[in-house]
Amino acid sequence: MGKIVIGVHGLGNKPPKDLLESWWEQSITEGLQRGGYAHRKFDFELVYWADSLNPTPLNPDETDKDNKLYISERYVPAPERRRKRPKGFKERFINTFKKYRDRLIFHESMHENFPSFTDLIIKHFFKDLSLYLTQKFTEETKSDSLVKEEIRLKLINTLKKYKGDDILLITHSMGSIISYDVLIHSEKDVEIDSLITMGSPLGIPFMFDKLKNEFSKVPGDENRLRTPENILTEWINLADPADKLAQKAGLRKIFKMNSQEIGPYMRTIFNDYESEGIENPHKSFGYLRTPEMAHIVNEFLHRGRSKFVIWLSRIFHRFIYWLKQKYNYIKNRFVKTK
Repeated sequence: MGKIVIGVHGLGNKPPKDLLESWWEQSITEGLQRGGYAHRKFDFELVYWADSLNPTPLNPDETDKDNKLYISERYVPAPERRRKRPKGFKERFINTFKKYRDRLIFHESMHENFPSFTDLIIKHFFKDLSLYLTQKFTEETKSDSLVKEEIRLKLINTLKKYKGDDILLITHSMGSIISYDVLIHSEKDVEIDSLITMGSPLGIPFMFDKLKNEFSKVPGDENRLRTPENILTEWINLADPADKLAQKAGLRKIFKMNSQEIGPYMRTIFNDYESEGIENPHKSFGYLRTPEMAHIVNEFLHRGRSKFVIWLSRIFHRFIYWLKQKYNYIKNRFVKTK
């Protein structure tokens, strides 16, 4: 029996699969290295569903920022020490605008008093989710299959491919909705060791109201959903307080534990992703390299091994990582003075 880490990305058009898969793997590896965990190769596969809605992926060679295929948020390693550097007017304005926009979009009273506002917001800001929930055909790819069926099949086939292996399923944003949908409706066909949800909208009140009619409610309790029986070890939900899509993600209150006493466990994290001076606490790369994620992945990869050996290995790799950092620091100082 082997171990496999499977990822499911979130909303919007994406770079080509090979590139995005590589960026996810690099982000996870970066977190393991920074945490001093043993740097060992792990098997990873990304369930790529962006092509079900976008016939042309984002272009890594596109330099025109006004082109819709331009990649504005690439994977870049985090600085060793996060620096609070002064930003220009443009960056400050965009960050402020995003905060006030999010307050309006995610304010509960707006959706309670104006129900149609919820449909408008989902249709405009969450186009992929709207297509998924409304069961529309994939017109963008000229396919005769339903969006939901096509996307679900990608994840189901991947999970079945690794049947018999231990699976760590890491899902981001809308990927958590797709994964929950697949797990709850395929309980007899697939099993996973652990589910990790990052920046998940499952806990947003107005989003939950939309989703609860689609999924499996707890008998006798209209305000709760079931935790899938095919999650065997744990379900951990990672959320940055500044990530509005993960806001109020008290999933344990709305998801009942399964028969093995497994339910969503909340972990608050800090997402350090920033691109071109613009912060994005929702970005997958920032979530994937957090200390919390590194701990989860390391525990999964080493589960069943001696705890003493794991501890000793971590001390050794932390020391090696420290030596490398000192070496690079001295080398850079020498180059500057020279």
